[in-house]
Amino acid sequence: MAKNKRYFEDGYPYFITTVTHNREQIFANMKNSKIILVMLEFFKLTLNYKIFAYCLMPDHLHIILQPDGKKVWQERFYDTGIRSIGMLLQKIEYIHNNPVRAGIATQPDHYPLSSYAHYFGKHYSGIPEIDQLT
Repeated sequence: MAKNKRYFEDGYPYFITTVTHNREQIFANMKNSKIILVMLEFFKLTLNYKIFAYCLMPDHLHIILQPDGKKVWQERFYDTGIRSIGMLLQKIEYIHNNPVRAGIATQPDHYPLSSYAHYFGKHYSGIPEIDQLT
């Protein structure tokens, strides 16, 4: 697989999608899911990045994060720089509706492994912590 060129722009959030090896559904297991979410929170604190939205699917992760000038991910992932509030809101909506499109939830609020509740008035005391949009 060819390496994608990376253009890092300080201060911008990025919409990132990363998949499991051979698209194995390792995050269908709730224990595995909790481990990756705790790891996201740990590295959020140690690498000082912000998380604006996420959805952990059985074989992939969608996340919007804003790095603080440090490399966060390894080379093989898909990213899109977000340069407007409109694009940011569109990507958050896309992330939260991913389980519905995949047929594993009937509504975004029925899927527990996303940040949907943070934005839409449901109780959210989840890990990773979601940062406020500024």
